[in-house]
Amino acid sequence: MTVIELGVRELQRETSQVIQSVEKSGVTYRVTIQGRPTSVVLSRQRVLQSGATLEALLQSSVYRDKTDELVAAQLAELEASRDAVGRLGEPRHVGESR
Repeated sequence: MTVIELGVRELQRETSQVIQSVEKSGVTYRVTIQGRPTSVVLSRQRVLQSGATLEALLQSSVYRDKTDELVAAQLAELEASRDAVGRLGEPRHVGESR
């Protein structure tokens, strides 16, 4: 397998050529930022058959709806910060510390 390092700016300029190269030649590109490798790798893999339905995507490990998990994590973070500084509108007395 051939792995070629590709700068993010080059990827922006040559996106269609890079994708064609990956699809036709099987070349793998490792995207870099200022010469440092990132976790982004462009390679040819057959994940699902063409014409996959939404149900097939949801059942596969390729797509997983994380909306509920993300909302719960954001609410937990918001509640923690609210508890740390006090809720808006809570009565406070003069001289009372947070």
